[in-house]
Amino acid sequence: MERPSPRQEAAARSRRAMEERLARLREKLGLKGNAAPLPGEAAFEDTEIGRAPGQLPAASPFESQGPTKFRALCYDEHSVRTTEFADIDSVGKLVGQPGLVWIQVLGITDPQIVHIIGAFFDIPMLAQEDILTAASRPKFEQYGDHVLTIARAVRVGVTDDTPRGQQISIVTGPGFVISFHENDDPVFAAVERRIADNKGGIRKWGPGYLLYALLDTLVDRLLVQTEEIEDAITEMEDRILVGNDSWDLGEVYQLKRVVVRLSRLAQPLKDMVSVLEHYEHGLLPPSMDMFFRDLYDHAIRAADRIEHARTILQDLQEYHHTLQERKTSEIIRLLTVMSSVFIPLTFVVGLYGMNFHHMPELDHPYGYYIVLGVMAVFTVGMLLWFRRKRWM
Repeated sequence: MERPSPRQEAAARSRRAMEERLARLREKLGLKGNAAPLPGEAAFEDTEIGRAPGQLPAASPFESQGPTKFRALCYDEHSVRTTEFADIDSVGKLVGQPGLVWIQVLGITDPQIVHIIGAFFDIPMLAQEDILTAASRPKFEQYGDHVLTIARAVRVGVTDDTPRGQQISIVTGPGFVISFHENDDPVFAAVERRIADNKGGIRKWGPGYLLYALLDTLVDRLLVQTEEIEDAITEMEDRILVGNDSWDLGEVYQLKRVVVRLSRLAQPLKDMVSVLEHYEHGLLPPSMDMFFRDLYDHAIRAADRIEHARTILQDLQEYHHTLQERKTSEIIRLLTVMSSVFIPLTFVVGLYGMNFHHMPELDHPYGYYIVLGVMAVFTVGMLLWFRRKRWM
């Protein structure tokens, strides 16, 4: 009997855990018996190709480490309460809480986590499928009274070959915001501090403003990344202008890889924010337009910086090729001058090396020195002529 692959074993464990969790969830929701359908229930499939719309993968597509953790902030204009827990059943207790509920799902290690949270908050299956799609393009989708936005929190720094980070999927609905993270990096720590300190009136606004604050944080991280890239390019240009011809082209290619990958994030992010700026939805009232206009301005600035950095790196790459071609041209010119000098000398040496009789120079007592003198005159004359023509 053929032994199952590690992926098949993981899928089997995933299905068993799913069945146990869904059974507990049915019991909590009062759905007795196996025939009772769970809201939004769908199959989990091993295959990556050919899944039906809304079917979720059997295993998490993210490289999440450790168990999933949850961080919830329940707040209104007067108070805020922060809780951390690891039991997914505790998420159901937050449904219908007064004020605004913001749940951060830190680490998606199992697709059933998204599915069960989707059952609690009535998240459509197509939205759950998008959340569980790795490396999704930044996008914005409306599902009735729910709004799904997907973006990426880039990791600030240019030491890596790629702008590593994590995908952030944000589901916004009436009275709640749920952000799904690949890992537990404190991406939105500044937003949590603003809520705790009640700065900027963030508690007075609804879920639409919290969505704006989260997207603004992601765009700001992108801006900081572009600033670091610009600083690195400026330092590289300064080294080149000093006249150091031994600068490394590999550094240019490394920065270029980072910039190209960032451009794939910045342009779709700019388009997504542009849609939000003029979108009509109950969660995004017209009073939010000025905030999304400001966010769109930041997104444009990040995209322009990335495009500018890409142009400069392309120019540096072409400049390096020009320097290499110039060096090659100088070497070829030097070799050509040397060949041109030695061609007549070779002719003279070959002529008198034939050793024919009756050559008067051979019998002259100073014939050898006369030939050397003629050769020296040839050499000096040609060098002076080359110098006059500025060939050397």
